[in-house]
Amino acid sequence: MKRRHANECLEQGRPLQATVGIDVPASEVWAVIAEPGNLARCHPFCAATEVERWPGTGSRDSITYYSGIRYQRNFVSWQEGVGYDIELGDPPNQTARVRWRIEPTSRRTCRFSIEVVPLLKSDLSDEKKRAYQERLFGEVLQHYLECVVAGVKFFATTGKAVVKDQFGTNPLYSDRA
Repeated sequence: MKRRHANECLEQGRPLQATVGIDVPASEVWAVIAEPGNLARCHPFCAATEVERWPGTGSRDSITYYSGIRYQRNFVSWQEGVGYDIELGDPPNQTARVRWRIEPTSRRTCRFSIEVVPLLKSDLSDEKKRAYQERLFGEVLQHYLECVVAGVKFFATTGKAVVKDQFGTNPLYSDRA
């Protein structure tokens, strides 16, 4: 799928997803992810987060990772109790579309998932697109997603904030030594 943004055509790359079962009701997981500044409590690579607007479609915040990388998050869809869609980066420099979703599995349990869809410049060669996806949207990002969903699960089930690199370090988002 190609999308036009500020005189530039972007296309979707290969999505990555991590899902975890959580032994709390979906409404409790929603309360965790719908809270402004939630990244500070449930994200193992978040050094700082800043909320500009909250809640709903049009929300905007940022995350600064322990590595120093910073992303602006623009909420383009907000489904109360279900999840939201985020575009990382400001037009025309978006890098990904991210979907946070909660699916009830019973009255007391749910599944939580994060899916990342890379946004690629369509004028790049196939080789450059493939290299870009491997570098930023490959195994390193899959590990990152698994750690973030584990962080949401940990906070939702214990009420305790995750600590730095709680589920392992990540070459892109942990401290660079």
